[in-house]
Amino acid sequence: MMKQSMIVAALGLLIAGCNAAAADPAPIEDEAGFLARCKAEGGYDCGVKWRWAGNAAQMADALLALAPETDGAAATDLRAGLSAVQWSSATEGMLGDLNVTLPANGKLAFRWMKQGAEGHYDLIEALRMRGVAFDSLGCPQYPGASMGQEKVMIARADGRAPFVLTVYHRAAPLSMEYGVYEVDADFSGTVPDRVALVAGRYPGGGGRAFTVDPTGWAQTCPDPGL
Repeated sequence: MMKQSMIVAALGLLIAGCNAAAADPAPIEDEAGFLARCKAEGGYDCGVKWRWAGNAAQMADALLALAPETDGAAATDLRAGLSAVQWSSATEGMLGDLNVTLPANGKLAFRWMKQGAEGHYDLIEALRMRGVAFDSLGCPQYPGASMGQEKVMIARADGRAPFVLTVYHRAAPLSMEYGVYEVDADFSGTVPDRVALVAGRYPGGGGRAFTVDPTGWAQTCPDPGL
């Protein structure tokens, strides 16, 4: 009964607002507003967060453009909404220094890594700046800080159907190692239940390059990054 309730609750989060009329895109939060909000929330390195969120603007805009309208079906050809991507094959391309892949119908992934990097992107804040709200589905608990942080969420934007989003961030622990940022989105409307989450069956789940199997699952957890 509890498992059924959790599944129903997750589905309820995903379809919340589906009867609302489509709205114009929310105005993008400016630097003054961002810094004020960041500090009010007890954040630190807010200036760095602002720059990283700006670096993630193309990802944020692409995700919102690809998210189906409320009550709409997921696009069958995600490439059509990614005109800025330089495609090298039917499912792989580059968006600036981001590797873009289409791993399955209705799914999109971004990948970035750089030697010695602490980080470069903050997609979650870039989406918040555009009026997106998040419901946490939880985070795998990796046994070492050097393995990075990962979070699975439902992203909700006015006028758009919610979608499942996973963000993984790893700061390079040493100058010769790699900083990593990975994003996975699923626009199909499928929400993984807790059993699937713990088993790694979620967008991008099932193992990251610099991790081992997680030791547990946390329902509430901080955003990956600073």
